[in-house]
Amino acid sequence: MTGIILAGGKGRRIGGNKAFLKIGNKPLIELVIERLKTIFDNNIIIVTNNPYKFSSLGIKIIKDVVHNKGPLGGIYTGLLFSKSKYNFICACDMPFLNLSLLRFIISQIEDNDVIVPLVGNFAQPLHSIYSKKCLGAIRRKIENRELKITRFFSEVKYRYLPESLIRKYDPHLSSFLNLNTLEKLKLARENFISW
Repeated sequence: MTGIILAGGKGRRIGGNKAFLKIGNKPLIELVIERLKTIFDNNIIIVTNNPYKFSSLGIKIIKDVVHNKGPLGGIYTGLLFSKSKYNFICACDMPFLNLSLLRFIISQIEDNDVIVPLVGNFAQPLHSIYSKKCLGAIRRKIENRELKITRFFSEVKYRYLPESLIRKYDPHLSSFLNLNTLEKLKLARENFISW
């Protein structure tokens, strides 16, 4: 299995590239990589529009093959270049990934193509498992300019994991805190030791 980090966002709400904002003395992207290495070793890919910015991290970097298609384009690129049947995909601004939760999500794959946690009845597609079988359905949605990630789920075999199950492994749902606003970044910095 491969861990895929999407790092293509423009970070408009936070005033720059989110991947290199720091918590403690480390950029968010490094915190995400550290967590993923525990499970995926070095089988990690970063998908980005700016490969040169990430070259010092020692991780395989792929340039987005479909421009201006948001996270769905990043998912497509990651799956296209991955050598694994199944892939965990997350955003670069989610530094508090819970490894027990991630192992549980992986254990739920069975014969599904997508495994997606629900938090507050909302799907969390940027903390999910995707198989390479999704590529055709994603490509069709991109070609039709239907860029909401969950739109292609009806064309593959998917499973939602309810919040009640998620909380057994991540009671505070910290895995799903994406630091896409200055307020969330401030909160994360203030509570970093307790995460």
